[in-house]
Amino acid sequence: MTTMTILRGKSTSTSIILWTCLAYLCASIQADTQNINVSINPSGETTVRTGQNLTILCSVGVPLKTCRVEVPQERSVILEPNQPSEDGIGWYGSSLDAGQCGVFIAQIKEKHDGIFKCSLTPKNARYESYNTLRIIVAKPPVMPELMVFPGRRGERQNYEKGETLKVSCRVKAGRPVANVSIFFGDEQIGLEERPIVYNYNNDSYVIQNATRVLSWTDNGKVLRCDATHLALDRPLSAKQQISVLYAPQPQPTIERFGFVIGQPGTVNVTVQANPRPQFMWRIDDDKVDEGQFDKSNRIRSSRAVELGKGYWEITLNIDSVQKSDTEKKYVLLVNNELGSTEYQIVLSTSTEPAGDLDAGSIIGIVVGVLILLLIVFLIIFARATGRWCFAARRRRDEEAAGGAGAGSEAHITPGDEDHEDPHIIDEKMPHGGQENPIHASTEYVNGNTDIKDMKDIKKDEKTDTPV
Repeated sequence: MTTMTILRGKSTSTSIILWTCLAYLCASIQADTQNINVSINPSGETTVRTGQNLTILCSVGVPLKTCRVEVPQERSVILEPNQPSEDGIGWYGSSLDAGQCGVFIAQIKEKHDGIFKCSLTPKNARYESYNTLRIIVAKPPVMPELMVFPGRRGERQNYEKGETLKVSCRVKAGRPVANVSIFFGDEQIGLEERPIVYNYNNDSYVIQNATRVLSWTDNGKVLRCDATHLALDRPLSAKQQISVLYAPQPQPTIERFGFVIGQPGTVNVTVQANPRPQFMWRIDDDKVDEGQFDKSNRIRSSRAVELGKGYWEITLNIDSVQKSDTEKKYVLLVNNELGSTEYQIVLSTSTEPAGDLDAGSIIGIVVGVLILLLIVFLIIFARATGRWCFAARRRRDEEAAGGAGAGSEAHITPGDEDHEDPHIIDEKMPHGGQENPIHASTEYVNGNTDIKDMKDIKKDEKTDTPV
């Protein structure tokens, strides 16, 4: 009795488990049949500006019974074709039977930033299928913050040649984050650095870093950070000028030409140095400081004039150039806190030699040579073939050659030797006052033979014939 009860209990438990599994399986199958994949376009996320319109289309591969959309911060709306829009939200798409459920938002507002949801109910279904889209309403960033790290001197604007300039630019409050670019002069720097993005309180900010090893040619360049964004009509910019400190830069020997004996002469020299250097001329053994005369009081140095961005010009004035002035050794000594440089200057009464040919001049010379060679080739070709201007000369040569042949040969017509040939024409007999080079025969005799004598011989032969 006890054994039967135990078996009956086990059977009941097994039945319960089987029925439970079957019910779960059926529910899963039903859920799979109810969950239909909904495609949405655009998908993922889309960024729009305030005031723009937006079209979103959700669709499935089966006819629909209902179409419901939820625009952020707006009431849930059931849409149908040919339905008038309300509050700027209306139907978009082909038809419900085509499986489409779309919405047209006439004007995007700031509050529409968020998650959009479309819920579709297929015909013969009891549940909705949905998909979502992240709508990002663009929000402009604030002015960029340009941060320049101090150099060796502990300053944020003055750096020495060879130092590494370190820059960071931060742009806050953009949605989505702004695109940040750093320029040094006309060159974009920091391309090897990836921007760092931070998100907080539905806003974000981005940091872009850059480095650059400084050269003396970078002195005076402007460092600029640009922020571009969908919500901006033009970039926002922050700027800072950078000063690079360096010793006077060397130059090759400086030559000045065109000095005239007995007339005033001027020697201008431009050097590059930052900060401002000190200048002193050495003329042979004589030293002349800025604004001072030499021992002869004929030569005077001006004070250096700043041309900008580390360029300085100083002038040496000679009241009356003498031959000995062109034989002296001129040296300009320039120094600042970072170093010193000597510049050698040579004066000459000769005219300045022509400089090197530029690319345009070289091309012009090459083209001229090619044209000249082409003309020579055409002349040789025309002369050889008797064309163009050589055609008349060739005709004269041919006529002369033809005349010489006619004067040395006679053309006779072959015939019966017993009869006088009336077609034999003496070339030397004038006809109408001109020689006639035309022959009516294909047989030639020597033009020096006396044709008249030949006629007499033929006539005598006929006379001697016996009757």
